[in-house]
Amino acid sequence: MSRSYRSPRKLIESGAIAIPELFEWNAEENPEYPLFCFPNSSGALRIITYAEAIRAIRRVARYVLSFADNRERRTIAILANTDSVTYTIASVGILRAGHILFPISTRNGAAAVTHLLERTNCQHVLVSEDEHMQALATESTRDLTGIALHPILKFEDMFTSDALSNDPGPEGLPTEYAADDVAMILHSSGSTNHPKPILWTHKRLTSRATAPWYGEVDMTGTTLACAGTPMFHAQGVSFYTTTVTTGIILGVFVPSSPPIFPTPENVFDNAVATGAEYISTVPTFVEEWARDPGKIDRMRKMKGVIFGGAEMNAEVGNSLASRGISLILAYGITEIGAVANIIPGSTRTNPGMDWGYFSITPWIQSTVRDAGDGKFEIVVLQSSSDCPLPVVNLKIDGVDAYATNDLVIPHPTRKGLWKLYGRMDEQIVLSNGEKTNPIPIERIIKEDAHVRDCIVFGSSKFQNGVLVEPEPAFAVGPHDQSRLSEFRSKIWPSVERANAYAPQHSRIFKEMIIVASPLKPFDYNAKGNIRRNPILQRYTEEIEALYDAIQESTQSDLRAPAHWEPDSARTFVRAVVHKVLLKPLDDTCDIFRSGCDSLQATWIRNTILRALRGVSSDAATRAPVDFVYRAPTITKLTDTILSAINRSGESLGTMSAEELLQTAKTYSSDLNPRPARRRQREPGGKDVVLITGTTNGFGCDVLERFLADDRVFVVYAFNRRDAQTMARQCASFRARGLDEGKLNSSKFVMVEVELDRPDFGIHPELLHGIRESVTHIIHNAWKVDFNLALASYEVDLKAVRNLVELALGSPYVEPPRIQFISSVGVLRNCTATVPIAEVPLEPLSALGTGYSEAKWIAEQVLFNVSKQHGVPVTVVRLGQVCGDRLGHWNEKEWFPALVKSAVSTRCLPVLEAVVSFIPSYPAAQALLEMRSSPSPVLHLVHPHPVAWRTLLEPIAEELGVPLVPFQDWLAALEECDSESLDEGHTDAVGNNPALRLLGLFRSWTSGSGPGPVSGLHVLTDKAQAASETLRNLPHLEEEVARSWIAAWRRSGFLPTSTACRVAGTDELN
Repeated sequence: MSRSYRSPRKLIESGAIAIPELFEWNAEENPEYPLFCFPNSSGALRIITYAEAIRAIRRVARYVLSFADNRERRTIAILANTDSVTYTIASVGILRAGHILFPISTRNGAAAVTHLLERTNCQHVLVSEDEHMQALATESTRDLTGIALHPILKFEDMFTSDALSNDPGPEGLPTEYAADDVAMILHSSGSTNHPKPILWTHKRLTSRATAPWYGEVDMTGTTLACAGTPMFHAQGVSFYTTTVTTGIILGVFVPSSPPIFPTPENVFDNAVATGAEYISTVPTFVEEWARDPGKIDRMRKMKGVIFGGAEMNAEVGNSLASRGISLILAYGITEIGAVANIIPGSTRTNPGMDWGYFSITPWIQSTVRDAGDGKFEIVVLQSSSDCPLPVVNLKIDGVDAYATNDLVIPHPTRKGLWKLYGRMDEQIVLSNGEKTNPIPIERIIKEDAHVRDCIVFGSSKFQNGVLVEPEPAFAVGPHDQSRLSEFRSKIWPSVERANAYAPQHSRIFKEMIIVASPLKPFDYNAKGNIRRNPILQRYTEEIEALYDAIQESTQSDLRAPAHWEPDSARTFVRAVVHKVLLKPLDDTCDIFRSGCDSLQATWIRNTILRALRGVSSDAATRAPVDFVYRAPTITKLTDTILSAINRSGESLGTMSAEELLQTAKTYSSDLNPRPARRRQREPGGKDVVLITGTTNGFGCDVLERFLADDRVFVVYAFNRRDAQTMARQCASFRARGLDEGKLNSSKFVMVEVELDRPDFGIHPELLHGIRESVTHIIHNAWKVDFNLALASYEVDLKAVRNLVELALGSPYVEPPRIQFISSVGVLRNCTATVPIAEVPLEPLSALGTGYSEAKWIAEQVLFNVSKQHGVPVTVVRLGQVCGDRLGHWNEKEWFPALVKSAVSTRCLPVLEAVVSFIPSYPAAQALLEMRSSPSPVLHLVHPHPVAWRTLLEPIAEELGVPLVPFQDWLAALEECDSESLDEGHTDAVGNNPALRLLGLFRSWTSGSGPGPVSGLHVLTDKAQAASETLRNLPHLEEEVARSWIAAWRRSGFLPTSTACRVAGTDELN
C-alpha cells in the first residue's frame, strides 16, 4: 500500500474527464493507494486500493451490460440496502458501463419510487436481497411496464479472487463519455410533494468532485470517517466522487449483508479504528458523544468533526468548541452540491466559537440577495456556459441562477462568514403545532388584479388569516362595510384557488380576510419587497379584534330554510358541511374521518346554531355543546337540528348501555365460518406476528421489542397507507432512541393498509400469505380524540372485525391469538369493587366519551368471538404511558401540559393521590411477554403506584416553582386564561397548553370526571404473572421525573434553565 498520491488536477483542468475515467486513471497512476479502509473481524485495518476497486467496478459494469447493452444509454436505478463499499462500486460500475446512474433513497415509499421511475423512464433496477427492498421494488413496479429488477452484486461477488486475478481490463467497456451527457440522477427529499429527479451531467459531476480543491486545507492523504452515510444521498455521492480528485481516503464499516446499522457508538468506534483525521456525521451523534469525556478527548485530537443535515444544539456546540474541538458545518443542496467551504474560511485549523458559521465555497459562483431584516438569500450563479446548473429557477442580469430559498445572517464582525437562519418560505406555526408556508398562498392571491400585495398571518393562532392591500383603484376605507364586503367577494375566487393549493389546516376563510386601510399603507423596501413584520405589528389591533370576533363567527352567507322540514334541513346542513370542508360528502359519511378538524367543527356548529337561533333561543340551547361530534354525518346533524326544534324541553340523548351492547353484538355477528379443513401447526415453530399502528409512540416500541425477540420469525407492521410510511417509521425509531437497524432486518415487513377494508387494501397473495402464517395479531392502531363521539369510531370498529375475520380464516386448528390494546379509560365509570379486577366489564363503565365507548365495544366483540368461535383473545388495558427510552413524553398529553403550565402560573399542583404511570419501553416488553397469556383481560399499568408528590417535587425543584394546593394552581391557571383574553386567547395556548385542558382539570374538583390521578386502583396480578418485566418493574423515582424535564428541555418544550421563578422574583420574557 502506498500513501503517495499523484493528483489528476492538471488532467481535469486541461479538459473534460468523467468520474469513471478518473477511477481508471487512479488505478493506473495510484494502484496501491487506499480508496477505502475499514476494520475487519479481527480488528486489523483492511485496505481496498484503487487497483482492487477498478477490477470490481469493471465486474459490475460487465454485469450491467449483460442485461443492458450500451448501444442505447439507459437509466439504471439502485434500490438497495447495502454497505458503503458495495454501493459505491455498484454505482461507479453503472457509470463505467456507460449508463445513467439513479440512486434511490431506501426511505421512500412505494408511491414515491413509482413516481421517480416513471419520471426518469427507468428500465432497470438493481435491488438488494433483503425482504424490505424486495417488497418495495415489487410494489413500486407493479403497475409499470418495461422495468426489469436485477439482484445487486454482493461485496463477495465484486471482490472474488477470480475477479481480481482474471480481470480482462477495460476491454469491451466504453472508452469515452460525452461531457454533456447525463451521468447521474439524484432526487430531492420530497418533503412537500413527490421527490423530483435532478439531472447531473458528466462534466458537472466531475466539477462537483473538485470542491475540496477550494478549501483551506489540503485533504490529500487524510482519512475521512463517513460510516453510516447513505451512499444514495447527495452527500454520499460527494464522498466517493471526491476521492478520485483529491486522494481522500474513506473510513467505512466492514462490508456485510445486511449492512451494519449506524449508531453513535459504532460510528465513533469506526472513526477510531480507521485512524480518521476527520469524521462526518449528523448533529444528534455529536450531541451524544458530548456526553462522554473519553469521546470528547478523542474528538479534540481530530482535525475536524464535520456535521450537517440539521441544526446542532447550540449549548452542545459551544461546549465542545470551548474545549478545543474543531466543529465544521457541512452545508450543501442536492440541486447544486457543496455550498459551504469544505474546511471553513481563514481559520485553517479550528473555527472555534464560530463553529455555526461557514464561508461559501469558491467552487461555485454565488451572490446573496437582501431578504430584509438583516437576512440574505444565497443564490448560485452559472459560472460557465459549458457547465450548466442542474436546476435553474431565475435569471440575474441575464445569467442563469438557482435561488436556494435558504436564508443566512452575516457574522457580526467577520466578513464572508454566514450562519443559516431558515427558509425563505418561513413557516407560520399555528397554536396546534400545524405549520403553514405562506409564500405560495400569498403568491396566488397576489395574482388577482384587485390585489397589490398581501401577507398571511396566524403565528400562534388557531387558524390563518390574510391581510390584503388592494390596488390603488380598489382602495376601501376601513369603515365602509358594504364596500369591504364587496372587495372580499371580488378576491374570493383567488383566495379559493390558494386554498385549493394549501393543506387543509392552512385554508383561509372569507371571514379571515382583513382589507388594509389606505391610512395604513404597506411598507416596501428598496427592492420593492414588503416589510412583513413591521406591517403586521402596525395591524396588530385589527388582527387581534378579528380573532376575538371569530370565536362567535359563522358562515353567515348561508341562508337558513324558511321552513324546517327534513328535506330543507338536510339541504341546509349539506350546504354548511360542503362549504366548510370545501368538498362534497355523502350524507352518511363521517365528517371527521373525511378530514374535518376541530376548527372546522366549530364553524359548522356556529353556523347551525345561528340558524337555530332564528327559530327560537330554546332550540339553540337544546343542542348539546358537542353536537357536531355526537352527530358526525349530514344525516345525523339534520336529525339533531330537527330534534332541537321539535322536542321542546327535551335534551338530545347520549349513548346508553343497551346501545353499546347492541353495537358490540352487531360487529360480532354474521362472521365467516372457520375453514372446514384445518391442520395442526408444526411444533417448535417461531411466531409470526401482525402488529397494527407501529409508526408512533407505544406501537413503535412494541415493534422494536418484537423484532428483537429470537422467538419471532417475522413481523408484519400494518400501517395506514401514505407516501411517507417507512420514513415515519424510521424517524420514530430515531426519535425514540431505538435501533433503526432492526428495520433493515429480513424479519420486518412494512405493509401499508386500509384497516377498515375487509381485504385491507393489499394484494391478495400477500393477504393469503399472512393468513396462512400469522400466529399473533396485536391490534394497537386506534384514533385518539376525546372529542369524538362513538359514531366517529366506526372505522376503528370495522378494523377490529376485519382482524377477527383474518383470524377466523386461519387454516390451523388454533387460530392466531388476538391481543387488543384497550385502555384503562373503559374504567371511567366503573362501580366494581376496588381494586378493579382483570375481568370483562359492564357497558356502564365506559359511557361518557366516544373513545372509551368504542374501546369497550371492541373488547366485547373480541369476548363474543372468543366464546362463539374459539379465537384466543387477550384484552390489554393500557394505562398512562410516561415517556420513551430517552425520557421524552409526548408533549400533547395532559401531564406535560400540566408541567409546562409552571412557566405561566409559576407554581405546580400538589395532590393527595397516587399514579401508576408506566414507561413505554418496559411496557412494550411486558406486552411481548403477555402475547401468549391465557387470561382474557390484563391490566398494563405500573404495579407499584407512587405518590403524586414523588414525581412533582423534583419537577418543581427543576423548574424553580413551589407546589401549591390543587385549587390554588387551578385558580392561577384560570387567571392566565382570563388575562390572555385581552391579548388573544390562542396566543397563550401555545405557551401554556394546559389552557386547552381547563375543562379536564376542573372536572377533577367537580367529580364529573375520573381524572388520571384520581387514585383509581386496579389489580395487576394476572398481568404480573404473564410478564416478568412488569413483575420486576422498579418504582418510579425522582430520577425518572428529572429525565422527563431534561428531554422536554432538549426539545424546546421547556426553558433550558430553571427560569420559572416565583412571581415577584423573576419576570419571564
